Amino acid sequence: MTAGERLHTALERFFALRQHADDARFAARLDRLQRWQIMRLRASHRDLLTRPGAEAGMDFLFTEVYGGRDLRPVAQEIRRALPKALKLLPDRVMVTSASALEAAILTQELDEHLVDVLDVRLDEGLCADSYAEAYRRQQQEAARQRQLALVSELGGHIDRYVRSRMIQTTFRLVRRPAHAAGFASLYDFLDRGFAAMRPLPSVADLLDELAAREQALMARLLAGHPQPFPELTHG
Repeated sequence: MTAGERLHTALERFFALRQHADDARFAARLDRLQRWQIMRLRASHRDLLTRPGAEAGMDFLFTEVYGGRDLRPVAQEIRRALPKALKLLPDRVMVTSASALEAAILTQELDEHLVDVLDVRLDEGLCADSYAEAYRRQQQEAARQRQLALVSELGGHIDRYVRSRMIQTTFRLVRRPAHAAGFASLYDFLDRGFAAMRPLPSVADLLDELAAREQALMARLLAGHPQPFPELTHG
């Protein structure tokens, strides 16, 4: 599947999300879940955040890919100007955007389903035990495997960008044309990601390690481990 086809498919999934409906209670529950998950990610991978050059990259991943930041401006621009973006931006950059957005949208789908599983328990906060029980009930192992595969895939794409002076130069040169063509949000989303990841000696190595850790955590959760998050207060 080409980058354009992947982005088109991702758009259809994004605009089908329940979060676009006028449902304040659901939106509040989703926000509470996503805030808890960002807290958990930071706690679980605190040592990765302290590695030289890693903090900004991990923050981008946790907040903009895993964390549920509002993707509507980016998605609306892609829907409106995808053919222009495909012509203007380097192919490797568009492949990177496809991986990043697919990972972000899949995360949103999983989060929305988890909100339905947790239901009223999200109205009074969230604890590790409630999250773990709902995670097992969710039965989305294949989708979560895909989520982790996309994170690893994203690392390889970003490394290829960072190591290619030609791609970096081309990307910088199209900033003004990209803004003029109507996809400033997409360009800026990618630019933030590239800038955050650039200080890392190897984005692929770091994201592969993150994915492997999350894979091990998923196994503990699905196996019913009594304390899958030892870094959090139990209960």
